[in-house]
Amino acid sequence: MLVVLSKALAFVLIILIGYICKRRGFFSPTDYQVVSKIVLNITLPCAVINSFAHFEMDYSLIAAVFLGLFGNLMMLFVSLMLTRGDTPATKIFYIFSLAGYNIGCFTLPFAQAFLTPFAVVGLCMFDVGNSIMCTGMTYALTASCIGYADGRKDKFSMKNITDKLLHSVPFVVYISMLLLSLAGFHFPKSVYTFTEIVGTGNPFLSMLMIGMMFEIKLDKKAMGYVKELFSVRYAISLLCAAAFLYLAPFKQEINYVIALAFMAPCTIIGPIFVEKLGANVQLASLFNSLTIITSVILFTAFFIIING
Repeated sequence: MLVVLSKALAFVLIILIGYICKRRGFFSPTDYQVVSKIVLNITLPCAVINSFAHFEMDYSLIAAVFLGLFGNLMMLFVSLMLTRGDTPATKIFYIFSLAGYNIGCFTLPFAQAFLTPFAVVGLCMFDVGNSIMCTGMTYALTASCIGYADGRKDKFSMKNITDKLLHSVPFVVYISMLLLSLAGFHFPKSVYTFTEIVGTGNPFLSMLMIGMMFEIKLDKKAMGYVKELFSVRYAISLLCAAAFLYLAPFKQEINYVIALAFMAPCTIIGPIFVEKLGANVQLASLFNSLTIITSVILFTAFFIIING
């Protein structure tokens, strides 16, 4: 438990380092844009490729894929209901604060430390559905249906949505690797050696980027948004987690890992998409950081309960 907690707290410390460096002038207020490009186009795609190095599709766990999709679509729907009549900027902030779960960089280390290998495979299957949405689909749908913070809107068409998806490097890499895995193809070991080296830097750069985006200055209205989002996200997360712990018909270890997934923090690339759509990236980064701290507490309590 101590080892995993240390890793989770290290994430929080890296966020703090990014924030302090920005406040001290070591980073300029716009330097996070360079880091976000590195994360989105280099380290995250390499981390995705490396995650498929030993991935084997387990068709008995195909339901977990749909649960990952369902979780994202459910939260996307909730965010739209909460922001009816609000500005596009508010809708964008809500969508990327509610939809999506940080599995690979945050939840997976906990699962690997405390649950069985079969449960870890179940978590990876959940992340297949989750990643289809949070690496590009949610962004493409938002740009076409909600538009940008300045009022622009991409024409809603399959061509525009497909174009957005094909310009999302993580989405293209994830879908490509999934199809290659289904076909039984694996790259030579040397390729995975390279992607492991590059992908290992993804958690650090992602958390540093969030710290660089982080801004504590909040007006009363913004604080109201954060409070509402926090209450809604974790109320739904805890209800879903409880349902899988006590009511779901799957094997116990799968129920455990799906419950864990629903309590995960926001996806680390959410603030990047918020910035691309011109909304309040500082507020998105603040909320993202709060969910990381909260999920550390929830995960700790969760493992105490199931091991008690």
